[in-house]
Amino acid sequence: MISHSWKNYKGLIIAAVVIGLTLLTHFDAVFYKTPIAEITSIKQVSSQKTKDYFGNQDKTVTQKLSLKFLNTKRQGQNMTISNQYVDSQVLSQKYRVGQEILLSHKKWWSIIGQKRDTILVFTLALMLGLVVYFANRLSLQIIISLVLNFLFFILAILFDINFETVSPIIVFAALTIIFTFITLFMVLGKSRQFVIVFAATVLSTAAGVGIGAIAINLNGANGIHFEYMDFITQFPIPLFYSELLIGVLGASMDEASDISAMLLGMQRERAERTFKDYFMSGMTVGRDIVGSLTNVLFMVFIADTLPMVFLYLRNGNTWSYTIEMTMLLGLLSTIISAIAIVLTVPITSWLAATILTRKKQVIA
Repeated sequence: MISHSWKNYKGLIIAAVVIGLTLLTHFDAVFYKTPIAEITSIKQVSSQKTKDYFGNQDKTVTQKLSLKFLNTKRQGQNMTISNQYVDSQVLSQKYRVGQEILLSHKKWWSIIGQKRDTILVFTLALMLGLVVYFANRLSLQIIISLVLNFLFFILAILFDINFETVSPIIVFAALTIIFTFITLFMVLGKSRQFVIVFAATVLSTAAGVGIGAIAINLNGANGIHFEYMDFITQFPIPLFYSELLIGVLGASMDEASDISAMLLGMQRERAERTFKDYFMSGMTVGRDIVGSLTNVLFMVFIADTLPMVFLYLRNGNTWSYTIEMTMLLGLLSTIISAIAIVLTVPITSWLAATILTRKKQVIA
């Protein structure tokens, strides 16, 4: 009875949970120790246009914010505070009526930032709700795998920070294997597809990053400025390869899952197939996937780099200098990832064809 009701009203229940959690965080200011106030009105005090040496124009605006405290001993009290921002809002923010802000008080009141837990909880609850709605029975495994991966990611970072004698490459190579195992085992379980995808993902990731590392070392890393990585507090080259391992992993896993699922479907339709049938079919499917996955990686890189590219160009830098400072390492990562994606196709096809044509299957 409960199962039948859940199927009929699953969408409504999920929507109610998402809305309920969002409303709960919207009215949770009383549980904060940090002073929180709601902006009740705004008055623009001044506005001044600015222009730099390179001709970039901006405008500095001063706001007078009327606030109402939502917590602490001042709850219900009113106050005014000034906020200055520039139109570009690179390092400052324009506030609007109805927003809630975090405050700090030492000698005077100052704005720490905007209270954003409501939108964060809404986004997270919506994502989990969609997983539950569309993944059905697999939703619990998917959510557990996400939580476990996040916990291991935090542990890896803490380990890297506290044990500096261990190379980050070793730490994150181990994390890559852990990510792969948890994700695939929770979703696929103990099956032939798990074995195929796990082995193919690990092998293709290692091969792609290995080939990239060999090419870089043979060239003596000429023209590659690892020191341009943002906010580096330790030797940058191991961190670059650590980033690369995690970045390559997702694309290789996705591709290997698609190819193996198709080949297993072929076997369910007709088991009497040869090694060549499976291998060539896997190669055919892989060729169709490679292009789209490589372009997805490139578009993610472009989206991440675009703001810095605009910033450098608008400040009078040349295209060559801008590319070298902001895009070179990203392009290198994309190329190495593309190598791993291409290698995933023959590796997965060979593994799947080998396992599916064995006479005695060890794993059901």
